Amino acid sequence: MSDVFVSYGHAKSAEAGRIAQVLRDLGYAVWRDDDLPVHRDYSDVIEERLRGSKAVLVLWSTDAVKSSWVRAEAEMAREAGTLVQLNLDTVPLPLPFNRIQCADLCGWTGDLQAPAWRKVVESVAELVGAPAEHVNGGGIAHGPLALPDKPSIAVLPLTNLSSDAEQEYFADAVTEDLTTALSRWRSFFVIARNSAFTYKGRAVDVMRIGRELGVRYLLEGSVREVGSRVRINAQLIDAADGTHIWADKFDRDLVDILALQDEITEFVVAAIEPALLRREGARVARKDIRDFTALDCFYRGMSHLNEVSLDGYQKAQAEFREAIARDPELALGHIGLSRILYAGAMYNWSADPGRDLQEAYASAATGIRLDSGDAYGPFALSGAALYLGRQSEALDAAQRAVALNENFAFGYNRLGQVLVHVGRPAEAIAPLERCLRHSPFDPQMGLMLCGLALAHYLARNYAEACTHASAATQHDYPPAFAVLGASLARQGRIEEARRAIPVDLVPMVTAQVSRLVSAANPADRDHLLEGIALAGQAMTAPVEATSGSL
Repeated sequence: MSDVFVSYGHAKSAEAGRIAQVLRDLGYAVWRDDDLPVHRDYSDVIEERLRGSKAVLVLWSTDAVKSSWVRAEAEMAREAGTLVQLNLDTVPLPLPFNRIQCADLCGWTGDLQAPAWRKVVESVAELVGAPAEHVNGGGIAHGPLALPDKPSIAVLPLTNLSSDAEQEYFADAVTEDLTTALSRWRSFFVIARNSAFTYKGRAVDVMRIGRELGVRYLLEGSVREVGSRVRINAQLIDAADGTHIWADKFDRDLVDILALQDEITEFVVAAIEPALLRREGARVARKDIRDFTALDCFYRGMSHLNEVSLDGYQKAQAEFREAIARDPELALGHIGLSRILYAGAMYNWSADPGRDLQEAYASAATGIRLDSGDAYGPFALSGAALYLGRQSEALDAAQRAVALNENFAFGYNRLGQVLVHVGRPAEAIAPLERCLRHSPFDPQMGLMLCGLALAHYLARNYAEACTHASAATQHDYPPAFAVLGASLARQGRIEEARRAIPVDLVPMVTAQVSRLVSAANPADRDHLLEGIALAGQAMTAPVEATSGSL
């Protein structure tokens, strides 16, 4: 269970998210309704989490005071002696909560030394106890990550300074392209986009981020789009001591955005390792785009793809098809279409999975033909091939993806996934671990940890499998419960195994069985099913516990 339960009115969802993240950074396990699983009645989950938490943080606001849910949660916490309350605006608190001390955080900007915030932390600490050793997004406790033996960097999400909030996707797209461009430098260790984006919209301490991500350098900045022009301010920071290595601004027409990204990339390289500039081909090669609108459609499509939802699937597909229609030579459009099509099949969003997988395969092949140097091309091809049952081809493509970009977190996850499917689980462990190192706070952490747990299980490393499967269950990833139960059962811990697989989760786990791919090694499939049966929850089909990254 969680240490802290956060109760709030939904008008203050952003503030609740920031407060929850700060507490997580301190080492507490925090839960709020944004973490509701999709397979259970939400009222049951909320009551379960509320009663199981040692501290209940109530964020009072005008919206919260009117919410019967917030008031009920606050009352349960008051009766249990776990209530910690703070006020986000000037609304008077209702009875009897106005008789209890309430920290005033109106206008709080994230200052961790603010007296009111310190009071909140002290109250949480008194109820919960000292926070555990810092826990990253994967649920694995550790101190600061060791620096790699090569220059290491994370690109923090660029801030959108445009007056139009709809341009937020553009700032995110520039951030992602910079991350990709830097990743192509084999002399760099680059943190994956998803982990860097966990700091989006937060007041951050660069030295702390450096320790948490295990990197020496941070690139941060802002984007302002005005008419047909864009200005990007960028600065490179040494996270070891917080000093600024350089800062600059870049003004260009939007049609020159790709050249602009290359220029910033080259400046970063020059600041970190001047010797790199002497290498032939120092500037990252990017294909000229004739029609920026096509690229714009691709960026919009990627913003929807990253939602990992049915609505996002439908919108992303439309944007990628529009990008291809506007510029058939844009490799990115074909690769994006491939990724969203096999995502539809993987998540059962597609009305015709077989047809869509065939198109996904063809689109990935087209993307590779147009740009053979983009690692996302073989990455997409590998995903489509795997779900078409072409395991050997999927493995070749996954290996090609990480060869093109050795900082490609998703690529390592795909390589590990394919190795499991072709019956080589022991070999899958190293790439899956490397994926987690490159993206230690990834939103798909449950999926990634479950894949690693399954690889250990099939390699007969049951204790390791338990560790990773248990961490994956903290992300409410249903297949992880099955892997955990099977791993416990294999160690003779039958009673624990039976408790590990909740009865109400069995239908959900069964529903996630792959309809499109079977393991190349039937013995591995049987070994998993037998382990689940030992746990007392026999299932009718193999668990698809290694769904791949999009």
